[in-house]
Amino acid sequence: MNVRDILPVRRQTPTKSPTGKNWSEHKPDLKEDFNSHCGYCGSYDGYRHTYFEVDHFIPKTLFEIKGIITYCQYDNLVYACKFCNNKKLAKWPSNDETISVLNDQGFIDPCDVNFDHHLYRTADGGIMWKTALGKWMAETAFKFDERSSSIKLLWELNQRRKLLDRFIIELNKRDQNSDEYKAIKKEAEKISLEYYIYDKELMEYYNSI
Repeated sequence: MNVRDILPVRRQTPTKSPTGKNWSEHKPDLKEDFNSHCGYCGSYDGYRHTYFEVDHFIPKTLFEIKGIITYCQYDNLVYACKFCNNKKLAKWPSNDETISVLNDQGFIDPCDVNFDHHLYRTADGGIMWKTALGKWMAETAFKFDERSSSIKLLWELNQRRKLLDRFIIELNKRDQNSDEYKAIKKEAEKISLEYYIYDKELMEYYNSI
């Protein structure tokens, strides 16, 4: 499986035109373009224990030197969970804003289809690598290995959220007194319980670290 369900695509023309250091004004557009998921680890932004930020793909510390890229340049921004953003920080092995990968170390823009050539999601929701560059991103840049428990739990939660959304659509199509409605509702209740259990487990995990 790919790390993200859908490849994010940045719009050509953002709805706002912030200047200076007001890049956070792009957050609503980025949320939509990244399908409400972290561009790096694919976590969904709808849980109370996650917080999402605007990451500069090419770090500010690099482009501040030459001024080639601006703080609010939309094609350099990523909708990212705080965990990926905090792990990535200013890492950029080449120290050259024009070179994103050097000697199998560096980054692939999460809107580039090649991102999924280096990383993949396991059957239990973990994130592993296909290449040496993917290994560097997973272990050094984003610490997916250290965050494995939370990444898997977030994935399990999101799978059940998507199932519940589909169940609601199907329930709305049926008579509440029909056998089909009752069967779907029963399955939805089972998934809701699983959702609650995973959510509780995730909260306990965050409280323990």
